[in-house]
Amino acid sequence: MAVCVSLINMKGGVGKTTLASQIAWYAVRQMDRKVLLIDLDPQANASQSVMSPQEWVTYLDDGGLTVADIFEQFTPTGTASGSPKKLDPSRVIYDRVTYEDGSLLHLVPSRLELSWTLRNPTGKETLLARFVAKVQEKYNLILIDCSPTDSILTDAAYHCSRYILVPIRAEFLASIGFPLLNRSIKAFQMRHEDKVIEVCGLVFNDFVRGNEKREHRLARKDVKDKATEYRWDVFKKDIPHSDSYFWAARDGMPIDRTKGAHGKVKDEFAAFAEEFFGKIGL
Repeated sequence: MAVCVSLINMKGGVGKTTLASQIAWYAVRQMDRKVLLIDLDPQANASQSVMSPQEWVTYLDDGGLTVADIFEQFTPTGTASGSPKKLDPSRVIYDRVTYEDGSLLHLVPSRLELSWTLRNPTGKETLLARFVAKVQEKYNLILIDCSPTDSILTDAAYHCSRYILVPIRAEFLASIGFPLLNRSIKAFQMRHEDKVIEVCGLVFNDFVRGNEKREHRLARKDVKDKATEYRWDVFKKDIPHSDSYFWAARDGMPIDRTKGAHGKVKDEFAAFAEEFFGKIGL
């Protein structure tokens, strides 16, 4: 059965999408795993990062289904999926790559129409988990890239997940979303006592290597203090900034195949990845 991890931070701009896509690529290419990445953000940045922006547009133009169809499959005519119907899970999954050894990267893409789900959320919070239950035996790892809001989409991710990974940037108000995330997780667990969710850690992402300013140091201290308060671990390995991550997203490629990516950048990400996979037991 797949290990399911959601990447969540109630503060935007922390690099969740970059991290989700690169973790997925690392698991496939370096660990020979079978990975499903679910894009649970209406902005669909993870979809474009894995498929490339042009391929994502082509996919939608050709009528490809998205995560919005999972949530809207029983909604009356006039929504993203049209008439109510039973959804074939395989039609929502985009095969990004499948290698001869069986390792693969699949994607459940997103689109802006996912925001329609937020307008009429009643009864939809378990639909993603029902979808995952039908496909999880095919994968070793399922990653969910979440939007920076506490909504039905967050609850949907909780229903699926065993672990939460929290990317953060060492900047002013870095921990501003932590109290909301902590309350959100605890409130969900109170409603669903049989569901176990664990924050596997907080990772400092996209910081400027070798030029850490006083503001950044203060932010780090604040984050670590909050982590101690909530009993959350902070990863020992950080992920320094590199323009190579932007190039990788533009081309829909892993960092180790991105043109111009320095060996040091690849090694730094690999060090984090090894720590991450150790924490989730994969």
